[in-house]
Amino acid sequence: MAMTDIRASPTAVVVGSCIAQLIDNITYTISFACLPHLFEDMKLASESQIGLVAAMFGIGGFLTSSLSGFVSDRLQSRKLPLVVGSIGYAICGCVLFFSHKLWHLLLYRLLNGMASGLVYPISTAAVGDVYPHKLLGLQMALLNVFNNAGYMIGPILGGAIYDHAGVRGVSTVVSKLTNLELACIDCRPMATKCRF
Repeated sequence: MAMTDIRASPTAVVVGSCIAQLIDNITYTISFACLPHLFEDMKLASESQIGLVAAMFGIGGFLTSSLSGFVSDRLQSRKLPLVVGSIGYAICGCVLFFSHKLWHLLLYRLLNGMASGLVYPISTAAVGDVYPHKLLGLQMALLNVFNNAGYMIGPILGGAIYDHAGVRGVSTVVSKLTNLELACIDCRPMATKCRF
């Protein structure tokens, strides 16, 4: 089987999408263990400030989710939003690495949400592009399993890394996950045709 055939296989799309959603939720939750320490170091004890930092992820996702769907449908390709979202994770890691003010944390969570808003819906749509409706239930269940695994792995991994390497270790892992994400995108077809 040629490499282009492997990239176009529905199995490769599902595997890549599952890994993309795993990474998406790890990058979302990995900083949970270190954020309270950053708040303390920055003397941010206000509940409203902590709430605002938490809300920035949702604001970022809100801003990019619809746009990513529109762009990928318009281009008839899922790759561009996925690549941009993956690069967004690397930028998030850099912002977290240098965070020492409230606006850094706000920017980190906003960019993290924006990256997620690009990756999550498009990785789901890519699976829908290559599987018929009657076989889609199992594939969506697999996506959900990896999605939930990211919720479980992220905080534990983030806590362990924070204990040993501090916030800079956590931010480095966030940035490095971009390499894995980009490798998964490369395994997907160059352009999956959207069904209407």
